[in-house]
Amino acid sequence: MRPIAPIRHGLLFVALAVFLWGYDAIKISKEQLDDLGIKIITIDGNISSGGLPFNAYIDFDNKSSVTQSSSFDAIVTALYKREGENVKEGEVICEISSIDLSNLDFELQNTQNRLKVAKDVTKKDKELYGAGVISKREYQVSYLASQEMELKVKQIESTFKIFGIDPLHPKGKYGFRVVARDSGVLSVAPKNTGDKIPAFTTYIRISKSNDLLARIKLPVSVSHYIKKGSNVFDEAGKKIGVIESISVVLDKASNTILATALLNQGDYRVGEMIDVYIQGVRPKGTIAIPSNAVIKNGKDYLVFIQTKDGLLPKAVSIIEERNNLFIVKDKDLKIGDKVAAGALIGLKGIINNIGGE
Repeated sequence: MRPIAPIRHGLLFVALAVFLWGYDAIKISKEQLDDLGIKIITIDGNISSGGLPFNAYIDFDNKSSVTQSSSFDAIVTALYKREGENVKEGEVICEISSIDLSNLDFELQNTQNRLKVAKDVTKKDKELYGAGVISKREYQVSYLASQEMELKVKQIESTFKIFGIDPLHPKGKYGFRVVARDSGVLSVAPKNTGDKIPAFTTYIRISKSNDLLARIKLPVSVSHYIKKGSNVFDEAGKKIGVIESISVVLDKASNTILATALLNQGDYRVGEMIDVYIQGVRPKGTIAIPSNAVIKNGKDYLVFIQTKDGLLPKAVSIIEERNNLFIVKDKDLKIGDKVAAGALIGLKGIINNIGGE
């Protein structure tokens, strides 16, 4: 029997490709590709993009800020300053009302009166002790009592100060006067009269600078690719800041990690939500290709690798989708491969027509 004639090398390659990759090769000329609006590009490893897309919340940089918090429930009865406004130390921000604060104010006045009496007793006992009328022990008892009373006054005054209420001039026309403990920008403040201030919450924050931060929640799946110092871009690809910190604590509710970026470009407002892109580190064992060199076909993401007579469709594994590019496993492609890019919908039509015959 005569031996079977050897299969040509090119046909063998196509046969193996169809077996391994599941798609037939496309025989197509350069002129036909031009007509379809498709060009051939080389994967060179130098493709860049705006990075990974995220939502960001704009806030003040509160690294140097002063907070005023509440240990009681209270109601806002008057507003004099709002968020974003500049305040000076001692300036009235708002007035609040609270039964607990009223009770505390009564306790302060009562304790101050008792302290005055205790100090008078101590003064007289000191004179009596000096004259030898009473013992040193008796004088010490009245002295310690006045000291205890003075400590109690200071504790109550400290509680008022945490609220931002001046214990020497606590009341205004509509309630207790909340004053600024420092000068700066109000980054947090009550918004409306009648609003409730819950206990144990920060309701006043005064920032020392106008610097803005972007607070970005990173999904755990990609958080490892974002590093301190990574550039942050806006939707137009313009650099607007740099990642300053990445939390080591996982927010279990959203399964995210918080990153903050210090913004040095752009016109943004505190409280605004914006879209940003972060230039992440490419995962090991991957390669970047332009998004216009990939098309989805059913469950597959396809690239079209140039062959001697045309193109060979190949399914690739997408690791991440970034702005204008895909990150794929490098076992699917390699540096130097030539692939089709552009209006790949025409090629998708061709392979599906072939498949349907």
